[in-house]
Amino acid sequence: MSEENKMPQENLPAFVKAAPELLPVWDWWVKEGKSTLLMLVLVGIGVAGFYGVRNWLTARNAAANQALVNAYNVEELETAVRDYGSTKAGSALRLRLAKAYFDAARYEESLKVYDALVEKSAKNAAFADVAVLGRGHALEGLTKYADAEKIFADYAKANTNSYLVLDAQMSAARCKALQGNKDAAVKELDALKAATKDEIAKNRIERMTDAIKRYDPKRQAR
Repeated sequence: MSEENKMPQENLPAFVKAAPELLPVWDWWVKEGKSTLLMLVLVGIGVAGFYGVRNWLTARNAAANQALVNAYNVEELETAVRDYGSTKAGSALRLRLAKAYFDAARYEESLKVYDALVEKSAKNAAFADVAVLGRGHALEGLTKYADAEKIFADYAKANTNSYLVLDAQMSAARCKALQGNKDAAVKELDALKAATKDEIAKNRIERMTDAIKRYDPKRQAR
């Protein structure tokens, strides 16, 4: 070792003086070890941060799922949407909130939530059909029967294989009756009944037909 590379003996720690073979290791530590350690610490922080964020997201998604199951009234669902609206359960929570608004006769608020879900339907395909028909029901609640009928009828024509097609067809007939055209509504329902072999569907259609026949718009207006 040259004179210029020799480290002053007084600067060496006692354990290196006692074991001169550790001198190369100590020399490396002084020259590069501290920066290497800093890099390792930073990497460690980054790894810990990654797992910390992942664990936080996992816990947040779990909490969102709990809220989806346990939140019932409007206030609880509003809180859940505010806290977990950006999670995977966000769309389902918004659907439940829209339905809660509807059940509380808060049709304008219900329509706004359904509108937002329909606008993002490309990202929430699983909920798109429910959101579209939800808009129709909210408009019906606002007595905008012609607009609601169009939504239901358009959906039924475009989604003949949907599990919601009968709901849409019956809703369209109901909105037609609410506009005063009971005979046309009953005719549509009779055609639906004749076209189906499903007894449960037939019973639903018969109940709707009976309700429409008994519907008196003059009495409803009083």
